[in-house]
Amino acid sequence: MQVYDSSVKQLPIINPLKGVWEKRSLLKLLVARDLTVRYKRSVIGIWWSLLNPLFTTAVMFYVFNTVFKAKLPDGQAFLPYLLSGVLTITLFNQGLTMAADSIASGAGVLTKVYVRPEIFAFSATISSAINFLFGLIPLTVVLLIFGKHPGWKTPLLLVFMLCMLLFSTGLGLMLAIAYVNFDDSRSLINIFLLALQYMTPIFYPISAIGPHTQKVINLNPLTSYVTVFRDVFGDNSHATGTQWIVMISTSIVFFFLGFYVFGRTWPKVVAKL
Repeated sequence: MQVYDSSVKQLPIINPLKGVWEKRSLLKLLVARDLTVRYKRSVIGIWWSLLNPLFTTAVMFYVFNTVFKAKLPDGQAFLPYLLSGVLTITLFNQGLTMAADSIASGAGVLTKVYVRPEIFAFSATISSAINFLFGLIPLTVVLLIFGKHPGWKTPLLLVFMLCMLLFSTGLGLMLAIAYVNFDDSRSLINIFLLALQYMTPIFYPISAIGPHTQKVINLNPLTSYVTVFRDVFGDNSHATGTQWIVMISTSIVFFFLGFYVFGRTWPKVVAKL
């Protein structure tokens, strides 16, 4: 049995990561719990996770198809372009909010047993990644309908998913502090995510907006994420080397920053759970 000794010096980032790795069997159990409890009383189970992105895609397709279809480069089909964008933003939103909320929801365990709290954030983002994998099924069908299919770049999807997992986990850990300290933070984050959704080229190509707005959109890291995903799965876009660098670098920076900030503030936050 592991005993926590508060007199032992804790190394920022290193000790939390080591603690998560040592409890990887618990991580698997938490992921399984997240998936089973959420759909326990559901008839179709995890397939409910597809309803939100598919419904969102249907509405956006109906509204924006005639506006942006002709503006996609190289005669690309609008529906695969749109669905891949919706799946990306859904993965980010779910991973971020679930990771942020996982600390508060795990208070019953964290206040009684010594467990690295970061493991709850990891389980939340992994669960959202599993939901995302199910979303690839309808996207594949749509690609086939429009004469496309996942190509040789498909294995790079693992790089995209890893980067998104690190990115959302790091941000989620920082937001978890706000969730515990400020009751209004959840409402503010929902507003921020809605604004971020429109600042990400989900239903419109960047070429369809003005040059000044393009600069702002390109500053949004999620622009690189969605472009890379479209490139590696279905070849619906072309990701530049710069966008790959932005995706990888932001995932690493925010992951370690989130662990550092959370580790520094956690001793003060745990008393409020």
